Amino acid sequence: NNNIRFFGKEIKMDIFNKDKNEEITPIVYCDVKNCVYHSGENICKANKINVGPTHALSSYDTICSTFKPEKTP
Repeated sequence: NNNIRFFGKEIKMDIFNKDKNEEITPIVYCDVKNCVYHSGENICKANKINVGPTHALSSYDTICSTFKPEKTP
């Protein structure tokens, strides 16, 4: 089992389906409710996720550049 715990949630770290050798999309949990990719269940639904910058010392130093604000009426 290669899973890790992140903020109390277990995250599956296997990126390949061992039986079919197919790539699996990992579940990405996100609390940013005003992003267009937020599912309402704290899961990001973006096809690709970019996190930066190139160098960070902790999660507080990172930024999700995939974030796209919802349009407000």
